[in-house]
Amino acid sequence: MFMARHRPQERKVSEREALRLGTLERRYDFHLGEAIRAALQGSHDKAATHSGTALSISRELYAGAADPARHQAELAAALCNHARYGGILHALALLTESAGHYAALAEADPAAYEVPRIDVLTRVALAADTGGDTPGAVGLLREVVRMYLQAPAANPAERDLGLARARFHLGRCLLKTGAVADGLAEIDAGLALAEEATARLGISLSGPGWLGLAPRYLQLAAPDWVAAAVRAMTLRAAAGEWESAAAAADVAVRISGGLADLGGDTLREAHEDIRARADVIWGQAEPQRTAAG
Repeated sequence: MFMARHRPQERKVSEREALRLGTLERRYDFHLGEAIRAALQGSHDKAATHSGTALSISRELYAGAADPARHQAELAAALCNHARYGGILHALALLTESAGHYAALAEADPAAYEVPRIDVLTRVALAADTGGDTPGAVGLLREVVRMYLQAPAANPAERDLGLARARFHLGRCLLKTGAVADGLAEIDAGLALAEEATARLGISLSGPGWLGLAPRYLQLAAPDWVAAAVRAMTLRAAAGEWESAAAAADVAVRISGGLADLGGDTLREAHEDIRARADVIWGQAEPQRTAAG
């Protein structure tokens, strides 16, 4: 009798808790999405604020859930995202925590979580490079590339874009060490991978608003993608390799155009600058194309 009298109250508490958790989950999705969007637009302070809020919410969800594993992926993602805001030690602490959560998740479901786990290692390598250990970053990025090539993936396009980003950064770091040929080779491989991944998704890299409609992992790859394409077109043009420079310029214009459509003067100005440089390169490449028939 005692238990029967308290069941309606228990049910109300359970319903209130479910509503509270649902509200937190929606707030988490909103703030993480806004953090990513603001970061893409170059609004650093706004992105950091939303990212910090998403991390706080994810910690609350993880700590307060009857089954913490249900919210472990959200916490791991929020930790990885927020690692970009703050110093090197702060970043490494958050990335280490994120990697621990993803390792546990990948052990249970490698197809779903092995790629995000490797993504964190890419971020660790970038932190090492930022801290001045470029050779260490090169070594870790080479290992990351090998891991991607062997990783199971529920979404091969997401894996390949992660691999492309790792190659972009490996190429950039190699260029810093003076290994120009190897650096450009890695960047070219990354550009080819990214094109193949988007083709697999059926996404056309043109038309207004295409990036805003793309999956989040493609949006996250876009800044690294355009930076790699600009680096390739600049170095190829400096070497007089106009055909290769023109191909890289085409990619740079399309990706920077997608970013510009997200809004913000910084992205629009960057796209206009890239387009102006690309026009010069295309003009130089045209005689070669004509001569080739």
